Amino acid sequence: MKLLNLPAAWKGNDLISSPYWNYRFTPEEVAEIEAGIHTLKSSGPQAIKFNQLRKTLEAVSEELENGRGAVLLKGIPVHKYSEEELAEVYLTLCKQMGSPVRESNSDFDAPIREKRQFITYIRAEAADSSQEGKQSNDAFKFHCDRCDVNSLLCVRQARVGGENRLASAITIYNEMLQSHPEIAQELFKDIPFFFEGENSWTSYPLWCIHKGKFTTQYSSAYVRLSQLVAGAPRLTEKQKQGLDLLEEIGLKVGMMLRLEPGDWLLTNNHVIYHARSSWKIESGEYDRLLLRLWYSPFNSRELPDTHAFRTMWGSVEAGKPRGGFMPNHPTPPNQAIREPLSETESYWLAQYMKGRWRGVDQIK
Repeated sequence: MKLLNLPAAWKGNDLISSPYWNYRFTPEEVAEIEAGIHTLKSSGPQAIKFNQLRKTLEAVSEELENGRGAVLLKGIPVHKYSEEELAEVYLTLCKQMGSPVRESNSDFDAPIREKRQFITYIRAEAADSSQEGKQSNDAFKFHCDRCDVNSLLCVRQARVGGENRLASAITIYNEMLQSHPEIAQELFKDIPFFFEGENSWTSYPLWCIHKGKFTTQYSSAYVRLSQLVAGAPRLTEKQKQGLDLLEEIGLKVGMMLRLEPGDWLLTNNHVIYHARSSWKIESGEYDRLLLRLWYSPFNSRELPDTHAFRTMWGSVEAGKPRGGFMPNHPTPPNQAIREPLSETESYWLAQYMKGRWRGVDQIK
């Protein structure tokens, strides 16, 4: 193992030096977004023509995959349009850069999910995360979503709280390698994850370097949930220490930001961890709402061709749709599942949802 000197190995406010951090859309680009909304109403997405915006999004894709791995775009006129209109144009914008993939949601098997399998409305539906099927305003520790790129569009922000944190996984690796090399090495070994597949768990290396590119996949909640599943491997003491160090170092070397309405945050999940603080639940203009979309970029990296990676991602080929919810379902991850799930799929999905919503301390 050696230190990695890559653009995505940033600390603190280093992102500010990126041309696509706090990038404000030009009047011409905003006009293209607004024209897109009107075209969607009259003619559908196939009739939309992005000119300058297309060039900007190509540069954004390059920055996400081969640059710092995080981009903050500003100035989408969210106050002028309905949530439905914003969701439609948001989906169209992301499709300029890649293939949207299915997201997880508690009512996944309900008919309404056919339309919304690719966009989740992130809002507080309950103050208590133990309410099954309800989104809460809980704080989240550093983690990755199971997709190449995580995209968040801020429609409304809370009056108090709701900040996001970002940290470079590569910087965390570099720091741990220098201070605790024996623990850093342990995180390259397979660790157990709570999973929607058979047996409710799978194993996966938290860190990996493949063909010169670093990749990570991590959620402390799903790792801890796996420890409550019979038959899942037990974490080693060094792995436990490594997970604690990951959070500790991330808080030191990362950054906090507060999204404002019209902000569009994109992060490459292979190199960036994200977290959030809790927020005060209010109604009206302070009813915090983010639109989340997961996608596989056209320029995404190749992943190792191993059982662990294929289980977690479905496909490991560069530039292909992968990840998302149920990546190994017969329906490709960039297509909505319309048919009823099989009896086996429904059973394991129910087990997964029960564990996910009841929480680490509630599973029996």
